[in-house]
Amino acid sequence: MKPVSDSEFEALLKDADPALASAGPSVFIAGVSGGADSMALCLMLAHWCRARGHRLVAVTVDHALRADSAAEARRVSGWLAARGIEHEILSWSGTKPSAGLQAAARSARFALLTDHALSLGAQALFLAHHMQDQAETMAMRLARGSGPDGLAGIRPRQMRGGIAVLRPLLGLPPVRLRAHCLAEAQAWVEDPSNRDRRFERVRVRQSAQGMTDAGLDAHQLNRLARVFGRLRDWSEARLAGFLTEFADLDPRGFAVLDRSAALNLPLPLRAKLLSGLLQSIGGLDYPPRAERMKRFLRWLDDGVGDRVTLGGCLVWRGRSDRLWIARETPRETGPEMLRSQGVSRWDGRFDVTWSGAQPAWIHMLERRGERRLRLTGAAAKTSVALPAGIRASLPAVTDLDGRLFAPHLSDTWTSRRPLEAGLFHIEFRPAVPWVADAFRASRDDRAVTND
Repeated sequence: MKPVSDSEFEALLKDADPALASAGPSVFIAGVSGGADSMALCLMLAHWCRARGHRLVAVTVDHALRADSAAEARRVSGWLAARGIEHEILSWSGTKPSAGLQAAARSARFALLTDHALSLGAQALFLAHHMQDQAETMAMRLARGSGPDGLAGIRPRQMRGGIAVLRPLLGLPPVRLRAHCLAEAQAWVEDPSNRDRRFERVRVRQSAQGMTDAGLDAHQLNRLARVFGRLRDWSEARLAGFLTEFADLDPRGFAVLDRSAALNLPLPLRAKLLSGLLQSIGGLDYPPRAERMKRFLRWLDDGVGDRVTLGGCLVWRGRSDRLWIARETPRETGPEMLRSQGVSRWDGRFDVTWSGAQPAWIHMLERRGERRLRLTGAAAKTSVALPAGIRASLPAVTDLDGRLFAPHLSDTWTSRRPLEAGLFHIEFRPAVPWVADAFRASRDDRAVTND
């Protein structure tokens, strides 16, 4: 089996994200577990980045689930250092769940990698999912009766909190990646959890021969994923177009859309439209559950009741047949500390940069915060124009001196005196890609900045 050539890897990158070919000097992150797949990806990326003047940072997440995990992470660091590849180790700290451990570890790893990518100003995060990973995902989703979007499988490109997550190896079988490591004289780590039958993916992997006998080998499942992927791409492009035509998408993190136009969409597209908006505006990792969406769609259609809550959102009917979707204000909201000189993801909705030398805390404005603010001039007009529920859910920052800053009501308006210029930058970043595309297309000013 032959290794992956430079030209082949270049073509895989182009398929994953055509914009990479024209990117100027950038920072890229590679998630490297130490397995053959991620080691091969890292070596290929390092060669590609050096040829184009990019900076590559390889990152290993130590989940601390096995006694030798820290030593393995250090071994990976030594391998990459010998090749002149920058490497960092991040740790998953805190209590580990007794159930759903693999899913929790995957979620924690993804969050650590994307947060670190944001802090470095990276353009993209690369992950080494390959053809067999795609096939296993497809087999599990087929077994669960997933719909068309689920059967599109793993995305080669997705946006996560403002970072492009790229998986250029989905079309390659793992044997090619091992061949690449062997050709480069690169060792790799074998994770024993990959043989642990307690995990669903391992059981699916070990029953792969049965799928092959039934005509569902990795190549067939990948072809199926590509077919459904094209259907997913078509539906998402259509819905992004719908939003730009029939919705007002506000960069403060809420949407107002034409209810009649939404009801004229075919039911599957209508469900996907509203599910994507709820997930993005509610700051959720996943869309609302199917049964709750069914009840919500019935409410939308029957006209009974003025408002509902779902997926962390408050939805209500306004004048002129308008449907408002905004972040619900939870009963209990606590402030989160902003790290200095870096980007933080807040409430699953906003990317926040705080450049002050002293700590600051971000939180929802809430009614009590609004009462502290002196409303004058344009700020007063802005506040009155927004429904009270939306004003309460807007982000606000309190610094060490107790100053309260509400950037979405006025760029320079605080409860006491203006913040120093350039301290604060906040941008609404929908997690659902096609919603993010529609938000970008519908506004000229993409961010609120204290400049």
